[in-house]
Amino acid sequence: MFNSGLTLLRRRIPLKFACFFVGLSFLSPAPELPAGEFTGTKQSSRLYTRSDPAASGGIYAKMALTAKPIQQAFAIDSGNPKLVYQGAVSKDGKEIRFTGLPTAIYDLMLVTRDSFYEGCRLARDPDTLTDRDRQAIAFMVNKSVPFFDTKKIHRCEGTTGRSGKARCVLQEARTLPITLQDHTTRTDIQVRSLKLAFLEDVGDTGWQLVMTREILRTEVDPGDVKGLLLHYYFPVLGGIRVVDTEKDLGEINLRQGASISKQ
Repeated sequence: MFNSGLTLLRRRIPLKFACFFVGLSFLSPAPELPAGEFTGTKQSSRLYTRSDPAASGGIYAKMALTAKPIQQAFAIDSGNPKLVYQGAVSKDGKEIRFTGLPTAIYDLMLVTRDSFYEGCRLARDPDTLTDRDRQAIAFMVNKSVPFFDTKKIHRCEGTTGRSGKARCVLQEARTLPITLQDHTTRTDIQVRSLKLAFLEDVGDTGWQLVMTREILRTEVDPGDVKGLLLHYYFPVLGGIRVVDTEKDLGEINLRQGASISKQ
């Protein structure tokens, strides 16, 4: 049996801070989802793309018995990453399924209680970024969205030189006190965000953060894992071509993933 992924997103970022994300997001503010369990805050219902009832494509995968239970699953259109679909997860967290996917190539992101696994294809061409490029990219990312005091670029690939472009897998967390809508301050909760970040070298001014696409934003409650989730890159989760049938990925052993960010 599968549960709708939306039922798993019960904990939300305080709406008071939503303005920090709008300027760097593909999506604009929209109607709200039910309140979070601990703070009663709400989140946009348009973070994810609606499945197409006319599309017969889909993705199915089963996790190995030794894998951690999956809590949430997302399929990102690699060619148009503003399109992110939320999948259904079985009650035991061992199976995922996406339905109504239009024809495209998809990258998956799977989230467990303390980790996330992704297969995002960040560049079509071989990565040519230099150490200087990466330092400049990190500087731009770290100075953006001051609401988040902790940031980690897990992977970054792109092309160097004028008009160069780069795409990053980014995780951010708010570990400092948070002021809620009712003006109370909480020190026992945090806010965490998983994103794709897009940057361009615009010439004399160097690398600029052009936009981000948020995949998951979570209110981290007192009983949850604090700080950043562990990150694993798992290539089999990327470059999945979907046409007009369900793509069965078979059994996936997430223990074979690589922690690129050396966590």
